[in-house]
Amino acid sequence: MKRFLRGFGFAAKGIASCILGERNMRVHLCAAFYVLLLMPFYDFTRGEKLAVFIVIGMVTGAEAFNTALEAVVDLVSPEHNALAGLAKDAAAGAVLLTAFAAAAVGVTLYFDAAAIRGIAEYLGGHMLMLAVFVLSCICWIGFICAPLKKKKGVNREIRK
Repeated sequence: MKRFLRGFGFAAKGIASCILGERNMRVHLCAAFYVLLLMPFYDFTRGEKLAVFIVIGMVTGAEAFNTALEAVVDLVSPEHNALAGLAKDAAAGAVLLTAFAAAAVGVTLYFDAAAIRGIAEYLGGHMLMLAVFVLSCICWIGFICAPLKKKKGVNREIRK
C-alpha cells in the first residue's frame, strides 16, 4: 500500500514540474480555469459537461506527455539531432491538435449570445465579483509570465 501511495506522490511531482517548467501548461490551466468558472452560466447537458472535462484532460495530458518526451529526447540526444527534433516537433504538434479539438468544443458550447449576455449582466450587477474576476485575470497573467523553473541538466537551445 505504501508503494501505491508513493506513486501518487511521484505523479504529483511530475504534474508540478510541468506546471512550474512549461509555460504552455500554465496557459492550458488558465483556459481550463475560466472554462470551468463560466460553466454554471450555461445550461449544459451532462454529455456537454463531460466533453469539456474530457478535452481539458486531453490537452493537459498531451502537454504532460510532450514534456516527458522532450526530457527523454534531451537525455538521449543532448546535441542537435534531426530525429530528436522531429520527435519533439511531433509531440508539440500532438498538443496543438488536441488544443484545436478543445477549442472547437469550446467554441461550439460557449459561443451562446444569451449566456454571454447573462455573464456580462451578472458581472455588471456584482462589482465585487467583477473585481475578483479582473484580479484573477491579472494573477493568471502574472503566473503565466513568471519565470520558468529551470530543470537541472536540461539544454533548452532552440532547434535549427
